[in-house]
Parts: sequence; C-alpha cells; structure tokens
Amino acid sequence: MKPVGSIINTLKKLLFQIMYLRRPRWDTGITPTEVMAFLQDHPPGRALDLGCGTGTNAITLAQHGWQVVGVDFIGRAVRQARRKARHAGLQIDFRQDDVTRLRGVQPPFDLVLDIGCFHSLIDSGKQTYIQNLPRLLAPGGTFLLYAFFKTSPDQRNGLQENDLALLDETLRLVERQDGSERGVRPSAWFTYAAP
Repeated sequence: MKPVGSIINTLKKLLFQIMYLRRPRWDTGITPTEVMAFLQDHPPGRALDLGCGTGTNAITLAQHGWQVVGVDFIGRAVRQARRKARHAGLQIDFRQDDVTRLRGVQPPFDLVLDIGCFHSLIDSGKQTYIQNLPRLLAPGGTFLLYAFFKTSPDQRNGLQENDLALLDETLRLVERQDGSERGVRPSAWFTYAAP
C-alpha cells in the first residue's frame, strides 16, 4: 500500500496536469517586480528556477545573462517552457523532475528562485527541499522565495511557522516583504543568503 504522502503527490500531479491543459491562474507570463529588482542589483551567474512552470522567469533570467536550469514536475509545462525559450533564441536547461530530488542538476547556483512551489509541497517534501538548499547554493548565494501562508489547518498548501523555522536554521534571512495573494491570502517574499 502506498504511503499517504505518495498518494497526495500523485493526486496533486494529476490536478496540475489538468490545470496545464489550459493556462493556470498562476501562469501570468509576467516576471514579478521583486525578481526584476534582484536582477538590477546582482551580476549574472547560475540560476535554478524551482517549479519553473512554462518558463517565464527562467527566460527573464536568461535574457539578463544568467545560465539557467528550470525544473518542474509537469511535462506539459516543461515542453511549453522549452518552446518559449527556443522561440526567444535562448538556451535554458529545462528539466521535468521533482524539486525534492533534482536528479542530474549540477550545483552550485548563485540564485535559487521559487515562486509558488515550496508552499505546495507536503511536510516531508518541504524538509527534503530545505535540506537540499545548502548543497544547491554557492557560498553567498541567494534563495529568493515567494509563498503564501496557511490560514487554516485544513488547507493543504501554504507556509507554516515550522517551515520558516527550518529555513532559518539552514540559511540566513536577509529580507521579508509581507503582502497578500490577490489581496486575500497572506503571502510574503523572502530573501535568504547561503552561509
């Protein structure tokens, strides 16, 4: 019998595959201003876009001179990202994989970007993900995270205080900008630095 976490992951993957039959609500095609501000203040290097979707942010990074690896677990999204990069004349290494496994991804990265992926993982996946960050980041590298918070115990997705405590044990928090998703659900941008 499959463990509950495995069943939840399978169902979540099926749901995301269905959502990518159309354009999911999170696939805006616009790189957030927080990422653009980061690009203005940091020279190009190597970047890893976790939960890259159809590649919007990976493409923006590459257009600013970054060498980019994008990872998503939905094949349809990765195929769209590859087409968009080819159309833009960019070479980006898009991979279909689980962000907690990252098979074949060669660190270190100067930037690890996550816009809305981490908060959708189950607890064991979040722990593995966080444990991987020091290996993925170059010394002094940046982990730029956007996530929304759980507002009730029955919500499957969202950050919790114990997630932030684990991140604080692993990396150094540089900045936190609180806001809300669509003006309703509390969210935040986090900038962490590798030791």
